[in-house]
Amino acid sequence: MIRLANVLVVHSDPVASDGLVARFSHNGYHATVVASAGQAEIHARAEHPDLILIGDLDVPAAGLGAALKQDAECADIPMVIITDKVRADLAADALGAGLDDVVSWAYDDTELFARLRPLVRLATMHAELRHRAGAAAGFGVTARQRANAPDGIRPVILVAGQDRDGVGAVLGDAAEVISSSNLYDAESLLEHRNFDAAVVVTDGDLDPFLAFSSQVRNNPRLFNLPMIMVVDKGVSPTESYRRGVSRVLPRPIDHGIMRASVLAMVRRQQLRWAIRAALYESLKEPTRDSLTGVYGRPFLERYLEERLSEAKSHHRHLALVFFSIPNIEGVREHFGDDAAEHLAQQLGQWITGLLRAEDLTALYAQNEFCVILPDTPLVEAEVVMHRIAGVLSYTDFAVREVYQPVKVWVQVACTDARPDDTMEGLLARAKAKLD
Repeated sequence: MIRLANVLVVHSDPVASDGLVARFSHNGYHATVVASAGQAEIHARAEHPDLILIGDLDVPAAGLGAALKQDAECADIPMVIITDKVRADLAADALGAGLDDVVSWAYDDTELFARLRPLVRLATMHAELRHRAGAAAGFGVTARQRANAPDGIRPVILVAGQDRDGVGAVLGDAAEVISSSNLYDAESLLEHRNFDAAVVVTDGDLDPFLAFSSQVRNNPRLFNLPMIMVVDKGVSPTESYRRGVSRVLPRPIDHGIMRASVLAMVRRQQLRWAIRAALYESLKEPTRDSLTGVYGRPFLERYLEERLSEAKSHHRHLALVFFSIPNIEGVREHFGDDAAEHLAQQLGQWITGLLRAEDLTALYAQNEFCVILPDTPLVEAEVVMHRIAGVLSYTDFAVREVYQPVKVWVQVACTDARPDDTMEGLLARAKAKLD
């Protein structure tokens, strides 16, 4: 069975942990349970799970998490404390120990997995960093295999809506807080400046705030931005999570929980940016296509061989998308090689810019780009494929020495890895769909 993630549950109560394992299994995750801190350390080092949930033990959960974070073999594994009730002191302890979140057993599946999915993607980013560095080493390129959140950088947080809960005051000593009571202005601020998190403070009618959240989450620049939404007591969080909100806090706000939650998400966002920067260290002259600036086919094949092997051995999703732009040759015929090459460069940049940092773009053949999406089910890859194809098809490209907008038409194909695939077979199956 293909798994969305491998999870380690550390908990001394078998009844509680068995219930959690069943929930994970129902949602496509594979969970392993251990009952002690010692077993957790052994399993984490040996198996390197995507996520560790720490529950009730004979040692403090934050203490175990801190010890695991000090172990170089486990430091990049996202870790969460799971408890009966989230308290401010527990949230502060988790933040201080470098852990990623505190969640409750009582959450329904919508809320629980909305909270855990970003951490699984963070694990994918860490794994991608290791894979790219390993593949780049074969070309004589040295790149980091690990990245850490930077220290000492004061975060920037947007508070959108009427801040009647005093969010800005609570966060003001730890961050630069910019407030906007008007949601339209808040969206404009997000477009023109980098923020580490946004806190959406609702008031009255929830619909405008949900629409704002959807707009932010659907923006290619902002789909990873942590968003915390403050709602009235009794309002179901389900629709907010479906709109892409990262965390829902009901009134009256516990300022300790709110502060720890926001700052933990800020740290996560800064870590994402650090990993993104480290990923590009593998994109150097020996690995890069000199024309388009994306990875070249030799690197793609070395990388994909390793990625496919891991996907099969660890029962993980691996999706592959092709984008072919045949009318680049028409641009070449009418306007020359330089114009065609400039258009191809822009297409490579646009495709890469519309993907997550952990997705890889390479030039497979002339006018054909191949995208690898690790840990991505086929249905999600198809959504990404059609979204990017739509953006490219409706964009007017400005090309050097061409004094008119240039439009492209895009052919696409998508497939996913199968247990009996070879790299050549996987690529051939996608190409067959393209042709």
